[in-house]
Amino acid sequence: MDKLDLHDLDKEELIRLIKLPNHLRKTMFAVIALGEATATEISKQTGKSRATESDYLNQLERMGYLKRSNASKKIYFSPNRTKS
Repeated sequence: MDKLDLHDLDKEELIRLIKLPNHLRKTMFAVIALGEATATEISKQTGKSRATESDYLNQLERMGYLKRSNASKKIYFSPNRTKS
């Protein structure tokens, strides 16, 4: 999967990110930086617990910001560019 760069986002996508609460925005930026990651990988980037990041990632997925995929008993999250 190609990593998403903040420079690739259009104005509307950037505005949506800015409107997120700070705790979710930090998680979202970590996912964008990594391209695709597990809660454990995100927690290493943000310094928050894996359980906290798992909750935030699931919130972002329900909101349509992230896509979820499963591989080798791991759950990966990646940016969902189809939400408008």
